[in-house]
Amino acid sequence: MSMDIRRPVLTIIGAGGIGSQTVDLLIPALRRIGVECEIIIMDGDIVEDTNLGHQKYTSSDIGKAKVECLASRYTLEDDSVSVIAACENFRDIDQVKNSDYVIICVDRPEPRRLVHSLDIPWIDLRCGGDGYVVLSSDSQKELVAHMTPDHEPKSCQHEGALNLGNLEFGFAISASYGAQWALQQLRNSPSPIQAMGSMNFGQLSFPEIKNEKEAIQ
Repeated sequence: MSMDIRRPVLTIIGAGGIGSQTVDLLIPALRRIGVECEIIIMDGDIVEDTNLGHQKYTSSDIGKAKVECLASRYTLEDDSVSVIAACENFRDIDQVKNSDYVIICVDRPEPRRLVHSLDIPWIDLRCGGDGYVVLSSDSQKELVAHMTPDHEPKSCQHEGALNLGNLEFGFAISASYGAQWALQQLRNSPSPIQAMGSMNFGQLSFPEIKNEKEAIQ
């Protein structure tokens, strides 16, 4: 008697500029190479006209839940990759209790820290203008904490940039890291660990942070 094998579950938290681009890159690639998995896209936001141009939505999506738009677009019958919409904001660790991998791409520190506390592989994707920051469960934990201070929510575009027509694409680079990380994790292959840079200024270095033992000495 054959038994169904549980497919790995990847949860993508955030369906804005980074999250929607990650979905757009990742799902076709997984289908192309035949990787089986379940992808949960979690976000409580609806599509607004200000999202168009740097997020993977169209004018016909305005007023609809972001995750519902993405799930309906990428769902195929009898497919190796199932896509599930979770129209809710991430507030509690139990929301990802069945996940094997987590990608977080939100603009607030509190949900990032919840993900950082997980004992499963995760990657944290961030951007601002033409810049990007990527941290993962393989990063030094003291560095992750240092790079996650309290702050107000920040858009992936600098304030006023969209009205001025100064849209910048750091979100696309961050999303590329996320898609590559997820694909490699699902293939049990080496995946990106961390990166920080700017399209104008190139790769940047993270600060050197002492670990707990070095701090005590």
